[in-house]
Amino acid sequence: MSKLYSIGELLIDFQSVGTGSIKETSQFIKNAGGAPANVCVQAVKLGAQAVYLTKVGDDGFGEFLIQTLKDEGVGVSFISKSREYDTSLAFVSFREDGEREFSFYRRACADLHFRPEDFADVNFERGDVLEYGSVALKTDDARDTHKSLIEKAQKAGALICFDPNLRFNLWESREELKETVNEFLKHAHIIKVGLDELEFITGESGQNAVNKMFGGKLKLLLVTDGGKGAYLYCADGRSFSCKGYRVKTVDTTGAGDSFFGAFIAQLLDAKITPDTVFDAGADYEKMLDFACKCGAYTTAGYGAIPAMGNRENVEKAVK
Repeated sequence: MSKLYSIGELLIDFQSVGTGSIKETSQFIKNAGGAPANVCVQAVKLGAQAVYLTKVGDDGFGEFLIQTLKDEGVGVSFISKSREYDTSLAFVSFREDGEREFSFYRRACADLHFRPEDFADVNFERGDVLEYGSVALKTDDARDTHKSLIEKAQKAGALICFDPNLRFNLWESREELKETVNEFLKHAHIIKVGLDELEFITGESGQNAVNKMFGGKLKLLLVTDGGKGAYLYCADGRSFSCKGYRVKTVDTTGAGDSFFGAFIAQLLDAKITPDTVFDAGADYEKMLDFACKCGAYTTAGYGAIPAMGNRENVEKAVK
């Protein structure tokens, strides 16, 4: 059975109790976080096999994160512990509309200092998926590790999936972030990006922005627009849209990750490879719709991983 391998940050989300700014908040609840990790968990909840690739601090936070992923059914054999660096932390507060304010503690974190040799025993097969984001691309070590795994995955015939997941306050400049994202866009067969992120990355809007993304390896471009739904643009000229689903939103944390994890799980189920994206009979309109349902379902609960659902729960709750 083909597997999803995700690489990236694994961190503690300290989420505020009640609404207000981080300055105003006095109580926080601890949850596991990290976008690629969230993607893994959602895929597993939908029946996929997934493995997470990262490094955490040799501390109680790191142990909690490893145990959380293990309990969710994600493979953790390639998560190592560092005595030199700490586990990443993020504090999140909520506005009345469910949107968030972040404060990250990642200046000396383990998930920016993994190296290619940490994953030397990772072996991809045709039909596997390698997924990553931009948050863990800040250091030379991390970038080299991503490039090494991408090369191995490409040679094996695996799908490469990228979610830029832009976090501007983690970078010295927007120019540095844009340069790094564009360097790693070129490797991906499938990209998931928010509408505002698409405009930042391309410097264009509308169809011009979409067109600018194609031309290399990219086969499928997923563009999300929050509660308004999502779009799927294909390299063969087709496009699909979903208007989204109305739910009682309490927390948007992990909605995009749930969406992407659900889409990837369906790619794995359909046995899609880079060579069969357009000739394997995949119903991309249906896949987009279900991914939107999963994203909406996650916003109805607090946290990312705790709020994600399996197929039965999602289909029952989101109409």
